[in-house]
Amino acid sequence: MEDVRDNAERSLFQLQNEKASLSQRVTELDEGQRVALTKCIELEEQKDKLHSSIGDIRRKYEDAVAAMHELGRENQSLQVECTRLKGRKWAQDEEVNECSACGKPFGLTQRKHHCRSCGEIFCQDCSAKSASLVGAKKPVRVCDSCFVEIQGRM
Repeated sequence: MEDVRDNAERSLFQLQNEKASLSQRVTELDEGQRVALTKCIELEEQKDKLHSSIGDIRRKYEDAVAAMHELGRENQSLQVECTRLKGRKWAQDEEVNECSACGKPFGLTQRKHHCRSCGEIFCQDCSAKSASLVGAKKPVRVCDSCFVEIQGRM
């Protein structure tokens, strides 16, 4: 009988040790879960802040692009006015259907380009050069004829 009792006590002791070990493991896992949830909440907050920043940056980018386009339109208006004051007529896009130099017709693949010196409209090939003009900060697109004329003055 004593053997049975000793075996039962040993078994009980082993089970109590296993229970204590498992309880400790559950406690550790609960702590790990709490840490993981805290980190998850922190990451969610960071994600929300980043989404907000992306929205702000996108709006600033769109505003900058709109301002750049407006400045481009204003620059073209100023160039038209400058050309008009020089006594030259800035050709209107809708009035010109072919290159003023070579006669190529304009269309989807053949774009119109104003010469910033004479104001006429040319194809890419006939206005591929750039020259420095008075009032322009950097070299601007000019037709081949104006380029030769400007180079002759230098």
